Amino acid sequence: MAVKFEFYLSDEDTERLFAVKEDKGKEELTGNDYARELLERELYRLHPNRVKYDDETGERIE
Repeated sequence: MAVKFEFYLSDEDTERLFAVKEDKGKEELTGNDYARELLERELYRLHPNRVKYDDETGERIE
């Protein structure tokens, strides 16, 4: 399953995104694809474990 997110970046953050993309040698990726890769990597860094939910309550299991 996948969820679509749509948001805007400021001009300054867009310039940062493309500078980091260039610095990392990811020229073959579009800005959107690199932003997705960057967000996925950061989310995994912040929360490396798979999120689990209680089947009965739907609450997140810590």
